[in-house]
Amino acid sequence: MEVQIKTKKQNKMGLNSTEVAYSFGQLGSGFSDEAVEVTPPTGKVIVAIQFLEDTVLSTLVADTDVVDTAYFSHTTAVANNGGGAAETDGATSFPKGLTIYGRWKSFTPPTSTAGGVIFYFGY
Repeated sequence: MEVQIKTKKQNKMGLNSTEVAYSFGQLGSGFSDEAVEVTPPTGKVIVAIQFLEDTVLSTLVADTDVVDTAYFSHTTAVANNGGGAAETDGATSFPKGLTIYGRWKSFTPPTSTAGGVIFYFGY
């Protein structure tokens, strides 16, 4: 019989941080297949949107409350969004299966009978 003894060093499989977890949707999720504005609970933002079918969003409003940090895709032009970065508009179709990550205050998906969107909350 072989016995393995694990040390503390062997148990470190990755970063164990609630800050990281909360930034990647560990604070809840939702589903929508209706053409209504989706907003996060108070004090949170939408950190990821998964498309269950090819989708064109009517609105995508970036969380720009934190000045001089990061900028995310938006349905209107946002200052400091990087060179060559264009707004997400009616010509932007997100393919089925794609998940986008960022920080958004809200978005409006189209009505769907074949899929919809799943969205995740974080800080």
